[in-house]
Amino acid sequence: MRDVLARLRTGVRVSWASSTAFATLGTAVVTLLVLPLFDVLFDVTMGSDLSAPNLERTGYAAALVALAVSVAGGVVAAVAGDRNLGVFQEVHLRRAVDPVYWASVCAVPALLASATTAVVVGAVFALSDRRDAALLGRVAGLAACAVVCGVLMGVGAAGVGVNLPDPYLGSTLVGAVLPVLAGVIVPLDACPAWLRALSAAAPVSGTVGALDGSGAGGLARDLLAAAVWAGVGLAVTRRAVSALRDGRRYDVV
Repeated sequence: MRDVLARLRTGVRVSWASSTAFATLGTAVVTLLVLPLFDVLFDVTMGSDLSAPNLERTGYAAALVALAVSVAGGVVAAVAGDRNLGVFQEVHLRRAVDPVYWASVCAVPALLASATTAVVVGAVFALSDRRDAALLGRVAGLAACAVVCGVLMGVGAAGVGVNLPDPYLGSTLVGAVLPVLAGVIVPLDACPAWLRALSAAAPVSGTVGALDGSGAGGLARDLLAAAVWAGVGLAVTRRAVSALRDGRRYDVV
């Protein structure tokens, strides 16, 4: 157990030191504050143009989805960096699944994205006309589910990226489609039936739905869907490693 904790601490320290978010003060401000705030502002503005029924709800929904997307993107970026250094390949050649490695690469993105989301959610509350304290408390609780979904989606996207020409493609697609499938701008109840059906496979859609009081069933579905994403990513990684060992693949995993 002591060796596991030591490996975890070392992995988190390395991940923190190599994080591009802290390259300069300007990079940190833009990455952690400016871009997330503009993402939420875009969604709220779009919701206003589409006559969304509750712009405060739209802002909170955008913050929750941005939290999950940011965590997933951070995990993918960390794994891509490790692949370039050969670390990812060494880890997965030695162990079929290494929970300590995945925990270490997920810890820093989860921490940074959570801090950013706290600022974004505070801005939404401050700018809202309603300033619903009960809704704010609900958002704080739902953020934990969004973080877990982001971690699992990040593991899935990073694993699938092993077999893609662009390792960042998975996280790019997640960031592009998740706000639509989660019902950020307008609730899914107001969306076409086919879009509601697709949303069942999109983690965070149930979390966003919980803003409207849909209950815990949606959260459980989100976690299950995200776990499936992670399982697919780990399976793809194992297949790539097997191909490398068998001589059917020669590039870096």
